[in-house]
Amino acid sequence: MRFLIVRKADAETEAGAPVTQPLLDAMAEYCDVLASEGRFLAGEGLKPSREGVRVSFRDGRTPVVVDGPFAEAKELVAGFSIIEADSMEAAVDWVKGWPAEDANGNAEIEIRPVGCPGGLSNFGDPAEDDSDRPRYMVMLKANERSETDWNPGPEILGKMAEANRAGYEAGYLIAGNGLSSSRHARRVRFSKGQPQVFDGPFAEIKEMVAGFWVLRVDSLDDVIAWARSYPFPDGDDARLEIRPLYTMKELLAPLA
Repeated sequence: MRFLIVRKADAETEAGAPVTQPLLDAMAEYCDVLASEGRFLAGEGLKPSREGVRVSFRDGRTPVVVDGPFAEAKELVAGFSIIEADSMEAAVDWVKGWPAEDANGNAEIEIRPVGCPGGLSNFGDPAEDDSDRPRYMVMLKANERSETDWNPGPEILGKMAEANRAGYEAGYLIAGNGLSSSRHARRVRFSKGQPQVFDGPFAEIKEMVAGFWVLRVDSLDDVIAWARSYPFPDGDDARLEIRPLYTMKELLAPLA
């Protein structure tokens, strides 16, 4: 089974606080066991919400763009990993070992099973490569319908599959994953390094994510143009958050 491990944002990540060498070393050691077994599939950091936008649509699919930053820091995403684990319990056990060097032992992590409720295939790899083009994460925000594990049906799923295939073959749409509702999720909240586990569902529906895509394009405007034509399951009611991803060079720059 695949799981999305979401590191929730806080005041430091929203301020763009630089990574420290102890944190970098601790995270590398923490991920090494899964990586050596081929079960650590991705790990990416999102830039602060001041560098992102939120997009909704009016009639005619005209995008309405709101610039960040966004106020509800604890519900924002600061980074994500994708892992393979035998069960949710195994994924939770791995997260319980999250390095105390992160957030002074007070990080909050959300664990979500990867997989579209309608069966649409996940695809691609969000990781950085040799391209100089930026990467952007497009998060489809949840709503009451997606929180029921709604299946939009074969017509919409077929249009989404075709759009995914076309974007992937063109080279700019590099990954996409659906997520089941938060009733299948867990949260692990650390206090001074001690974990406490909470079962879903979670109340703040509008701040959760129902699925995501990663694009490699030249600018944020290119992402918005893509979103304008993509056949989201909610159509003109889709709500998106778009955030640029860090490159490894950017993360390591403060340590140089």
